[in-house]
Amino acid sequence: AARPYPVAVQGRDRTIALLALALGVFLVTLNVSVVVVALPDIAADLGTGPDVTAWIIDAYNLVGASLLLTAGFLADRYGRRRALVLGYALFVGGSLLCALAAGAHWLVAFRVLQALGGTALTPTSLAIVAGLYPDAGERARAIGVWGVSSGIGLALGPVIGGGVTDAFGWRAVFIVNAALGLGALLAVLRFVPPPEPTAARRVDVPGQLLAVSLLATLTFALIEAPRFGWTSPGIVGLLLADVVLAVAFVRVESRTSEPLIDPRFFRNPQFSGAVFIAVAAFFAFGAFIYGNTLFLEHGRGFSALAAGLLTLPAALPTLAGGPIAGRLVATRGPRGVLSAATLVMAVALGGLALMPGDGSLLALLALYATLGVGYAVLNAPISTVAVASMPPEQAAVAAGVASSARNVGILLGIAALTSLVAGALPDGPSARQYGDALQPAYALAAAVLLVALLVARRTLRPAPPETTAAATG
Repeated sequence: AARPYPVAVQGRDRTIALLALALGVFLVTLNVSVVVVALPDIAADLGTGPDVTAWIIDAYNLVGASLLLTAGFLADRYGRRRALVLGYALFVGGSLLCALAAGAHWLVAFRVLQALGGTALTPTSLAIVAGLYPDAGERARAIGVWGVSSGIGLALGPVIGGGVTDAFGWRAVFIVNAALGLGALLAVLRFVPPPEPTAARRVDVPGQLLAVSLLATLTFALIEAPRFGWTSPGIVGLLLADVVLAVAFVRVESRTSEPLIDPRFFRNPQFSGAVFIAVAAFFAFGAFIYGNTLFLEHGRGFSALAAGLLTLPAALPTLAGGPIAGRLVATRGPRGVLSAATLVMAVALGGLALMPGDGSLLALLALYATLGVGYAVLNAPISTVAVASMPPEQAAVAAGVASSARNVGILLGIAALTSLVAGALPDGPSARQYGDALQPAYALAAAVLLVALLVARRTLRPAPPETTAAATG
């Protein structure tokens, strides 16, 4: 269970607080995908090439994957509401600066600032949601709302980005971000009270430095591997360094009295299983969102708006999937829910792997909808299990681990897709050629999801998450 608030927040105030917290995570995940459809317009307006514009996406993901654990710890240590307010302020300021960027390199820098704010919003908002709802059933449903906001953000990114870009230009995308973020910040200041102070924890400096170094180098290697090659000396060196850093992190954290995250918690099958499933699911969905958007625009010649609208069948199920999954997890436990969702996603991606690029648009939309249903149901239970499996004083760190797993999964999915597609496309590919090039990436994503299905069946207990306990030794 999460640490409850000392002052009861009920009724309308609690609902508004939940919506403000959910809006924050919506904006964070929205900005993973919202800019993808606007990249051609950004490149033309700022006069830059693909190497730089790729970092407009990658810099945001790099910061998000690298600092989420640290952000969760600092929120637990120094105050979640304070971290949340600071996160919103950085996000709003970064978004406004992105809208005013005079060049591509400035835009990349401001995306980093935007991402710094986002790293504080995701784990902190989830920990606060858990504290606002001490009742297990209510908490599961509230986390369902939080989770559906995260899912909608990633899924609706191409739709919102395409519509706003076509109507008002790419800079308007960031103005919309700033306006929504400011509204959420004002709601947080008014309706989210300070939580009960947590016990002071010593700052684990070695653990913090090792975690940031590990995640940053791993993320950088994944981003740059498609460009330099997986066997290039630089990439191989980074991956070897990641192995060393991972071993050092486990050793240091195992010997520290107050670690950033105790490695023993990964002995809890509920927690470790949820983290693995998060990586696998977002690997698959990240590859789909990125590859499919490029396919619709470049392979089949749709505009940014049309490409975004065609992804709606994958996005719309997230409107209902999160709350439904939250209720199911509260009453039946996470194993069946996560197993069914991963299977549905695997079937959809398997269908896409068999679909020719110039195949029926109606069949494509049916597969998009199937994938969206699985993704919508899967997203919220991951967070529910992760938070329930950790002690209350480390709720934000648990949320940070789950969110970091999502980001790493997205990066892996995009990197794998880029690596498999880049060498298979001739200049000016046709729709069939582009679709054929995507098939191996979709097949790989389906295979990863089937592994996640096995993990879910083996590691997750059928009992509701309220009965799970964190491993302590």
